[in-house]
Amino acid sequence: MLKFLNIAILVFVSAFSVLGQELAYPQADLLAGSSQDSSVKRVVSGDEISPGKAALLSLIIPGAGEYYAGKSNFLAFFLTTEIIAWSSLIANNLYYKHLVNEYKIFAVQHAGFAPGVARDDRFWTDIGKYDDIFAFNARRERERYFEDLYPVTPETRWRWDGKDNRLKYDAKRLHANDIDNRRVYFQLAVVLNHLISGINAIRIARKHNKQLKTPKVGFRIDAYRQNDWSGYIGFNLKLRF
Repeated sequence: MLKFLNIAILVFVSAFSVLGQELAYPQADLLAGSSQDSSVKRVVSGDEISPGKAALLSLIIPGAGEYYAGKSNFLAFFLTTEIIAWSSLIANNLYYKHLVNEYKIFAVQHAGFAPGVARDDRFWTDIGKYDDIFAFNARRERERYFEDLYPVTPETRWRWDGKDNRLKYDAKRLHANDIDNRRVYFQLAVVLNHLISGINAIRIARKHNKQLKTPKVGFRIDAYRQNDWSGYIGFNLKLRF
């Protein structure tokens, strides 16, 4: 979990560095956007979009910034990705808990210690490395790690009914740990989904605003007859800049 937190911190620091570079607008732009109605409303084609608000919305809910900027197709894409990432994370966690319960039941059946007693992670690791508690304690005494010795009680005493079962148990435990470690990938996928959506919302907002500021030149000529009995034809010339 600590590893994931470190990765998440680095990703978010990088995200806000990118946002700072992408946002060429004053900070007051974001404050002005937040002072208005906080609900996500799509802008019309002629309105200017706040890149800061678009980025903030997408960092909170992936795709919301794009929806605010008038691109609803991105909302479906990023929300679908978010649902898949969270569903995978939850499924992975449930599977890990199932494997933990499985190897603990196996240990109770073949290592001969009392069930229903809370034990720390070190105990579940140690019993997979030694055939019984006496072999473990003897090794620790030789290495002079007396603080690691287990008291010989029904709660801590174990003796495997065979080396093969001990090795099988340890393989089950290691497999469960590998499954648990995969959660980092799903958590990182969630973080990246928010980050990418935020940057994409900035891109869309800036592109939209740039198009609004691009001067448009055009003209239109309309011909008309002043009335049914007149022989004259009038013209209107309209220039647009």
